[in-house]
Amino acid sequence: MSGGSNFQSDGIREAADIAAPIDPIVARIFDYWQSKRRDGAVPRRADIDPTELRGLVNHVMLYDVVEPGRLFRIRLVGQAIVDFVGVNNAGKWAHETLPPGASERMVEILTSVVVNRAPRFRAGFAYWHLAKAYRRYEACFLPLLGDGENVDKILSGHTFATEP
Repeated sequence: MSGGSNFQSDGIREAADIAAPIDPIVARIFDYWQSKRRDGAVPRRADIDPTELRGLVNHVMLYDVVEPGRLFRIRLVGQAIVDFVGVNNAGKWAHETLPPGASERMVEILTSVVVNRAPRFRAGFAYWHLAKAYRRYEACFLPLLGDGENVDKILSGHTFATEP
């Protein structure tokens, strides 16, 4: 399949980091995370209350940081993400759910969130379910502390346009 120089065979095209969320759902997930910060510190996993994410939880993923730089386990996948991807990848390693190029990029993104203890935002066009056309997507990746010191979870929010 060709699509010009912006096409990548891993199902992503024209993807890039963005400075801040643009999509209203992703922005609300980020704002929620921000509201849990105390004195600018990264929130703890215990600070996140799923009942407070009502209306957003379908767009949320949660990753366990097992071995930074290498292993991230998908703990939770919201239904809107499952609907787009076509499968619930909860319990799998993040790198095993994507084609090689996207897999390496995802590990790099998650690792940067852990190392920098800072959010990361991405946007572009993607398809993960081959029967579907490319869709505009936006995502945020937000660090969470388990013990008050180390990032051991990453909360992410994802949206996918309903039209190609």
